[in-house]
Amino acid sequence: MSASKPSKRATAPAVREKKGIQSVEVGVRVIDALSAATGSLPLRDIGKGAGISASQAHRYLTSFAKSGLVVQDPATGHYGLGPQAMRWGVSAMTKTDAFTLASQALDRICTHLDLTGLLCVWGESGPTCVRLKRSTVLIGTDLGLGSVFPVLTSASGIAFMAHLPPAITKPFIQKEVARAKARGERISTADLDRMCQTVRTRGHAEGRGHYVSNLSALAAPILDYQGAPSAVITLIFREPPGQAIVPGAAEITAALVEETRGVSRSMGWKPEAE
Repeated sequence: MSASKPSKRATAPAVREKKGIQSVEVGVRVIDALSAATGSLPLRDIGKGAGISASQAHRYLTSFAKSGLVVQDPATGHYGLGPQAMRWGVSAMTKTDAFTLASQALDRICTHLDLTGLLCVWGESGPTCVRLKRSTVLIGTDLGLGSVFPVLTSASGIAFMAHLPPAITKPFIQKEVARAKARGERISTADLDRMCQTVRTRGHAEGRGHYVSNLSALAAPILDYQGAPSAVITLIFREPPGQAIVPGAAEITAALVEETRGVSRSMGWKPEAE
């Protein structure tokens, strides 16, 4: 008896790549080139940014202009995003749940690194923990939901201070500076300015044994489209880590910043360098 031929179903790949419409993908690149610019762009720059010729870009822009997705300055001939793009952007932002995205990011990074993490928001009393994700390694702390952190001596507080308007953080900072002065410590405005600039440049804040003496913390903000902190993710660990599987501070920092910046981008934030 001859062997039966294998069915087409059995030999077909388990997952097939779905084909898209290439012209749509190119059109998205054109819009992306406009959205990345700080102002309107000439045709040649749009084509360069989208990876196509200027003549190709012109055909897309002509169609987009008819739908209100882009507008052309009659004086310069340069192109910018139009009212339809703004409506789409506003609609996307209203459907973005910052807390859910931040919570999912907290779960991902804590599970990946097996570290205890906190999700903090700015409340009436300052930085406040609204979510806690524990690791498999006990760290011996009573931090938990509802914990409120100081602004100047906690990683969470410093991350907020670096990105919130001074009018919001000033009353908290004044109280903490006064308490520090009573202990014989001096904190100058220049010191705070340097601290904030460092956090903004690096993308994270550090708290090494200040708030809890035997623990260190790294905190990074999740920024909205205006660059304001919607939340802060803080990772708590012992340094050096007690477990070999836990990465060092550099690896923890890189993973944290990458995760928080990814969420920030999904909320419309754009780094100044981009």
